[in-house]
Amino acid sequence: MTAGPQTACCRRDAGATLQPDMPRRGPAIAAMFLSAVLFGAMTVTTKMLSDPQWTRPLPTAEITLARFGFGALAMLPLLFVRSANLLGGDRRGLVWRGLMGGLAVYAYFLAIRHTTLSKAVLLNMTSVIFAPMFAWLLLRERVRRAALVGIGFAVVGILLVTRPQPGALLVGDAYGLLSGILAGVALTAVRRLRRNETASAVFFYFSLVGIPVSALAMVGSPIVWPDPAGWRLLLLMSGASIGAQVLMTYGYRYVTTSEGVLITLSQIAYAAAAGALLFGEPIAALTVVGAAFILTAGIAATRAPSPQCA
Repeated sequence: MTAGPQTACCRRDAGATLQPDMPRRGPAIAAMFLSAVLFGAMTVTTKMLSDPQWTRPLPTAEITLARFGFGALAMLPLLFVRSANLLGGDRRGLVWRGLMGGLAVYAYFLAIRHTTLSKAVLLNMTSVIFAPMFAWLLLRERVRRAALVGIGFAVVGILLVTRPQPGALLVGDAYGLLSGILAGVALTAVRRLRRNETASAVFFYFSLVGIPVSALAMVGSPIVWPDPAGWRLLLLMSGASIGAQVLMTYGYRYVTTSEGVLITLSQIAYAAAAGALLFGEPIAALTVVGAAFILTAGIAATRAPSPQCA
């Protein structure tokens, strides 16, 4: 986090081949894989928290509130680290990113509750496809040919995964796709903020603003007190989420964007395996084909070099 955002961006888009970074690529790749595993663990424990087979089911808004509450608490010690600049400078932009990110997580957790794990993760991962579209709309960044190819593949993949039917709305799939769209907006905001703001400030506001978003979602619903198993799962879910975010932030400093996205998308496999083993979720052949399209889309959309580094 000490290097400027533009410097870090150019280092990655050059393929992370600069000599000083080469010794760190191994640990960075390992960090990215561990991050994907932890994100998978977050997804699985979130599903468990809504399943009576594992614990007293908690409302999705409560689960989301715990995720953001623990995240904000974990970042508070950095208030005393000057280089972290936790409160940031562009607070309006940081709050906007936090709002979009908070809504994206809430929609994602709703998708985990109402559809299969593999579908929830797949549709949430479409954020890497929507991000270039919003960067074009909001930041006036040119959409490169590779990104356009990725968007086309993503549309086909989304249709294969959701398999929409006239008059039949699969609410879990709709939440998953909404989470991907909102996360695409949030990623675009992060792209702009990271020109001047630290990663710590971005993550802190993400958690801080997510707290009232979750609290508002709880209005009108009864509060469910977690049982001992529920508290353990909440701690595991929150710890996995925070650890995954920290490791991913570190990893992206020394791997290319394409490599990072490819490794991150590996959590689709973890989610599908966990869904089948722990929750008896079937894996349809068309979902596997759709996953291949979305994976191809993610790689294609991120292979083009960043305009900032041109």
